[in-house]
Parts: sequence; structure tokens; C-alpha cells
Amino acid sequence: MSESSAGNNGSRDESVKSSISASENAAGGDPAGTAAAGYTGSVLEKWLEAMRLRTLPLSLSAVLLGVVLGCLESPETAVSPWKTGILAFFILLTAVLLQILSNFANDYGDSVSGVDNKERAGRISVLQQGGMTRKELLRGILAAGVLSLGTGSIALLLAFMESPAALLGFCLLGALAVAAAVTYTIGIAYSYMGLGDLSVFIFFGLVSVMGAEYMIAHDVSALGIITGCSAGFMAIMVLNVNNLRDYESDIKGGKNSVVVRLGLSGGRVYHWCLCNAAVLLFFAAGVIINSWWALLLLPVIIPFFKVTAFVTSEQNSGVTLDPCLKKTSIAASVINLTLAVTLTLAQLF
Repeated sequence: MSESSAGNNGSRDESVKSSISASENAAGGDPAGTAAAGYTGSVLEKWLEAMRLRTLPLSLSAVLLGVVLGCLESPETAVSPWKTGILAFFILLTAVLLQILSNFANDYGDSVSGVDNKERAGRISVLQQGGMTRKELLRGILAAGVLSLGTGSIALLLAFMESPAALLGFCLLGALAVAAAVTYTIGIAYSYMGLGDLSVFIFFGLVSVMGAEYMIAHDVSALGIITGCSAGFMAIMVLNVNNLRDYESDIKGGKNSVVVRLGLSGGRVYHWCLCNAAVLLFFAAGVIINSWWALLLLPVIIPFFKVTAFVTSEQNSGVTLDPCLKKTSIAASVINLTLAVTLTLAQLF
């Protein structure tokens, strides 16, 4: 997913952008081609920044929800606890690597297209800061892709060793997930066609929750479908905040996101629709749980609605929306985790 990190300090951005301008003049207008002297971070720091670790909680919370659903749906005698634990570990590790792969590919594609530039309202990538070359980032994309395929293969073998048909199906799904992460802004760059929202819904919602559940329980429950859709809508909301913030720069860069197609007003209405759909599914899950523990779901909705109201206000646009990326992501992650805890408590008590 192409969520950008939030909360950059304004003065830091200006100094970084000044460094970028200087490096552009020195490097013939290609600050991503050669590392600029303006970046002072270490090698480790630049790779951690490129990984965008702040994007991991949302994707991990959805996968963890699926893992919990799978464990609760599985017969107690079906799989040994240690094997389930190892399988869950590799499922979560693969999710982390796919998110990092997506972040690397997104930065590279936006840099090549020109969408990621010094006039962008939000996060300034390591490429634009001059801390990393495109060639280095390509190596990172390759490494993350190979590692995600490796850990994913281990998870699939653990889950479907005795089910060749399911193994083949999930191998194809895994290959599609890697391809979707890379081609988000590279190659066909389908996010520039306004298809990013659909991809996020599928891979950060349905596949994250239902896929993890099926890998453990070999079945998908009604709760898995409902919570998968809810997680997908919330993931799109994070992307939509990013697109609302970058509306002007996306137009200049030729990125036809859903917000660019709908306009700012339409994008805000779209954001409210996503919020309402996620919350309705959230309540539907609470009804299916049918336990007093479902009341735990109510308090976590408040910050979710609060940040949504801020994002959709006509008074807020551009860089003022930057902090809302983090807030929306955290609110959605808390909802996913609260659902997982509620399901566990309802099962145990």
C-alpha cells in the first residue's frame, strides 16, 4: 500500500527540499540518480526510512485478525499448537516483507514518474532526499521480493502439504500479491489509473484476513468475510487520506487516483462512505460474536470517526492532512486488534 509516513517537521522539510534543489543542480536534475551530500543518515537509517515502518501495524493487524479467526475456527485436535505457531509466524513475516516490498516499489515508481518531487505536500522519500540511488532501491525491491517469496513458500508448505489444489491456488495468489506490490507504481503502474483502491481492498483486506484464516483453518467463516471487507475499507481510507493530501501534486504528475477523478469534494464524500461501510460491518461482526465482550468494540470507533471528520472537512487539505495518515492508520489498526481480542475473549469466556 502506498501510505506515506506522517508527521514530518515543517522546517526539516524545507531544509531537505533545499538540499534536493542543490543536488538537482549538481546532478543534472536527477537527485535520485546519485546520492546527495544533503542526507546525513547512516546506511541503516536510510533503509529503515525507506521501509516506512509506520505502515506495518495496519497490514499486520489485519493479518493477525485472520490468524486469530483461523485458530478459533480450527478443531483443537486438527493441528498441533507448535505447528500453528510456526505457521502464524511465517504468515506474519511474509505480510511484513510484502508491505516493505510495496513501499520500496512505490517510492521508486513515484520517483521515476516525477510524482515524488520537492513540491510534494507530504513525506519526502529517501530518494528525493538524496540518501539513496535508484539502483540501490532496485536492489532492495529484488531482495524484499525474493525474501517474501521464500517465507511465503514456507508458510504455504506448512499449511497445505496435504492439499495440492489449495497449495497451487495460494502459490498463484502469492505470485499475484508480489506482482501487485511491484506494479503499483512501476511498469503498468495501475495506481496511476485509479485502481490502487481496488488492489488495497483485495490484498490488505480480503487476502490479509480471509487468506490467513484459510491457511490455518482451511475454511473461511462469515466473520472472516465481514472483517476482511471491513479491514479492506479501512485500508482504502488510509490510501485516500494520502490521495486527498497529494491531490495537487498527483494532478501535475499525471496520477489519476480516485480522488483526482472525483475531485476534492467527491473524494471527501467517498471517504465518509468508506468509513460508514467499515463501521456497519464492524457492528455486524459484533452481532455475530453475540457476547457482552462485543461492547469493547464501541470505544475504539470514537477516534476513528474523529479523524474521519477532520479529513473530510473542507477547511483541511494538502499538508494539513499529513498527521491524519498516522492517526487513521492507528485507529484502523486498533479496530482490527480489538476485534481479534474480542473474538478471543468471547471464545474463552
